[in-house]
Amino acid sequence: MFFFGTFRHSLDDKSRCTLPNCFRDDLGKVVYATKGLDNCLNIYPEETFKVLCEKNAKLNELDSAQRRYQRMFFQTSFKYEVDKSGRITLSKNHLQIAGINKDIVIVGNNDHIEIWDKDIFEKIDALQNEEFESNAQLIAQTYKE
Repeated sequence: MFFFGTFRHSLDDKSRCTLPNCFRDDLGKVVYATKGLDNCLNIYPEETFKVLCEKNAKLNELDSAQRRYQRMFFQTSFKYEVDKSGRITLSKNHLQIAGINKDIVIVGNNDHIEIWDKDIFEKIDALQNEEFESNAQLIAQTYKE
């Protein structure tokens, strides 16, 4: 399964996030969220999250960088149930971790989706647009190998 596309929404007064219709079937009724890179939340379907947990469980706890990454991954992870209306209620902790206020952007990114605060996403997106061609050239070299 692949998630793609960009969707703009707002949280309601109860911090509920409506998941885009096109993602709901593949996400399922239970999703897992964890701190993502660049200040967003990563939302995973249950099976994908289980694979990530298994990989993270194999990290070397004697290596400080791996130990800290593993700890951050597990301490910021949370299980959410998707309600009948396709919403999840984001925890205060997750809102704080990602700096999310009311307006959000939901982005499909391969095997997961990302939830961003609108203002943070717009800054990251502007940078991504500036770097797109140079990054594409670097990646093209990887494809050739």
